[in-house]
Amino acid sequence: MKERIPMGQQVKILIVDDEEIVHKSCLRILRNEQYEMDTASNAEEGLEKIDKKSYDIIVSDLMMPGMGGMEFLRIIKKRNLDVTVIIFTGYATAETAREALKLGAFDYIPKPFTPEEFRDVVKNAIESRRENSNAKMLDLMAIVSHELKSPVAVVQTTAETLYRGYFGNLDEKQQEIVGKIIRNCQYLEDIIRSYIDLSRMEIDDMESFKENIDLVNDVVAPVIDIPENQVNYRKMKLVTLFRATPQVFGDPNLLKIVVTNLVNNAIKYGKEGTDILIEVWKEGTEACFAIRNEGVGIAKQDIENRLFNKFARLKQKGTEGIKGSGLGLYICKKIIEKHTGSMKVESEEGKWVRFIFSIPVS
Repeated sequence: MKERIPMGQQVKILIVDDEEIVHKSCLRILRNEQYEMDTASNAEEGLEKIDKKSYDIIVSDLMMPGMGGMEFLRIIKKRNLDVTVIIFTGYATAETAREALKLGAFDYIPKPFTPEEFRDVVKNAIESRRENSNAKMLDLMAIVSHELKSPVAVVQTTAETLYRGYFGNLDEKQQEIVGKIIRNCQYLEDIIRSYIDLSRMEIDDMESFKENIDLVNDVVAPVIDIPENQVNYRKMKLVTLFRATPQVFGDPNLLKIVVTNLVNNAIKYGKEGTDILIEVWKEGTEACFAIRNEGVGIAKQDIENRLFNKFARLKQKGTEGIKGSGLGLYICKKIIEKHTGSMKVESEEGKWVRFIFSIPVS
């Protein structure tokens, strides 16, 4: 799907007005914003520029010699262009402005305008395009991910059944091949879950979904009790140490995403056959959760610079062949921050890693 203004891409703006002083004023107001800006002295010139170049935002006067701004707007609408139009209303009445909005204009700026008024309307238009783009992209990813989830789970379960020898013992070469199928299914499952989680994060209105919950019984225990976690393919035992059952004000489903991602990582990157220690305790006004596993650990420079970045993939000795979306920890950190909490990592590279998050008690 086409993104309307992806983050990091330069925004293209066209100013259409017959007054040169307006051109200069607009360029001066936005000169520090890194936008790509062009000007046109009338609607006809504006249409010529639109034919040659795609713009994200067009700011047009309504009263111009020759073709007026309303006709200009109608032509843009008729062409079904992917552009956001803002209009200047110098001598136009409020009724004219309302008519322009009905034709699809995003907003209007009365003349004379202040730098703040102009800057704010343009900024709002850009944010609106970005939010719309992101929402549509996440909706699509969530739909596709849901459709892929079941068949991938079936393939993974079948491969694990073969790997465990329930249909007869496999020789070394056969185990290697089936192991490769399992790892790739896990990679796909990680991507699917991450995109569904990202979509949910955008959809959820935190204020609407927050409620008083028990961090242990409503969030942590249900994740630990999932059979795939209890009887995981790496034969790692989940050991719990709940020193308290703190109450928190939050979204249990989003917090389950955090715990699920951390448990999956502990299994995926942990040392086969060792224990995974999961703790919950209360510290002052904070409810704390920690999960520790033996394994490759994480280098200090990765913890400080890359670990929680979106699409971050770390190169760690001993994790060759293990794939991931690079979104799981980014999602975890964002969810904890939505709960006004914090997240940190302790590790001894090559030996162990411990993830800790804390959120306020209710």
